[in-house]
Amino acid sequence: MKIIARSTLALFFLLLLSTFVPAQSEQSETDTPPRIPTLEEVQSGRAAIAQYIPMDFSFQIGIIGTFLKEITTETGSVTQIKSPLILINPANGGIGVYAKNFPARIVANSTNGDWVVGIAPSSAVEGSSGSRYREAAVSLNMKQGDINLISEFPLHSNFQAVFDKQDENVVYYCVNEPAEVNQIFGLNLKKDEKGKIPAEGNRFMLYGLLPEKNPMMWINDPLSTRDYPVLKLLNMKDGTMGSRVEFPGADNVVVSPDGNHVLVTVSQGAESSIGYYNIEDGSFHQVPGLVLVKPLFKWAREGMQVIAKESSTVEDRFILIDLETGQSRVLFSAKFKIAFWDISPDNDALVFVTESDSDPILFVVPLDPQLKTINRIQLSGVSDITWLGCLSTPPRKSGGGWLENLLPF
Repeated sequence: MKIIARSTLALFFLLLLSTFVPAQSEQSETDTPPRIPTLEEVQSGRAAIAQYIPMDFSFQIGIIGTFLKEITTETGSVTQIKSPLILINPANGGIGVYAKNFPARIVANSTNGDWVVGIAPSSAVEGSSGSRYREAAVSLNMKQGDINLISEFPLHSNFQAVFDKQDENVVYYCVNEPAEVNQIFGLNLKKDEKGKIPAEGNRFMLYGLLPEKNPMMWINDPLSTRDYPVLKLLNMKDGTMGSRVEFPGADNVVVSPDGNHVLVTVSQGAESSIGYYNIEDGSFHQVPGLVLVKPLFKWAREGMQVIAKESSTVEDRFILIDLETGQSRVLFSAKFKIAFWDISPDNDALVFVTESDSDPILFVVPLDPQLKTINRIQLSGVSDITWLGCLSTPPRKSGGGWLENLLPF
């Protein structure tokens, strides 16, 4: 792999061209959306959203937020706070509680839907110190409901986790504690076996995995003193370092799910232009004609497409971009702020939630331009959302499926 020439990147990133013409959403934002059922109905595991328009999807929408439940006692009314993992089926509007109390922000989930890894206050994690000054990374088995401690660390640490595509029981993680020497670990969640990756360095940043037979992790070069991203490939078996690539002038990089491409962003003020790097031939390609305002990016699960969320003073919007052709399409635009968002595992839907302290609205938007239905769901009684994501549904086994093991509060 060859190193990208600085002059090529510098020239590309000076090309800031015209911006998009805003598109409007397919439905009025003033209509009252259907609400989720009452807390009692949701916790029963048999609730459904009224007036929901069925959609041909095969994934689940996971949401973690806060529910306030009033309990009557002999001395009066008491407010109980719960943070369950809510699952919504976008195919039919079915809704239920999976984990009865999972006050965590999820940082990684396996694509087969078996596992999620989240970070929770130590006070909420069994087996931890319980200190209010520490947090803990935990794993949740989506088939059995088991929650297990992975690691505990001080507040403000940078915990990262990436699942192995060849064996989705294996997760690689790094804590990056303040003022500590840190290492990358490989953990088999099914066997509960952990090993340290023999890599030299400190303050590792895990960008993504190249899922070969011997997986290679894109990390920041531990020895680099550059003020722009410098990535290296780390062998996750023996800790040897592979190819190294620099991105002069860039301020952000996002590795594709297959690890073969790196999206590169360079900003000038609030505006950004993009390009991508191809690991196979070491080439860099600009995406001409695009100027994005304060964008955030997610790769589609397959192919050479990304979705950008733009955020301006007057609107937030999502844009689907084909990196190879440069073609783009506005998926949704709105005069409100958008918080968490994700792309479905089969690249057929965009899911996001509005930024709101209480009763936020969840949107399910098809990516197929021929499908015009947009479902909106008001998350009544939910506040302080910490995570939203699209989860695959594990295959059914004898004795019940994934969604049949819903847990009550």
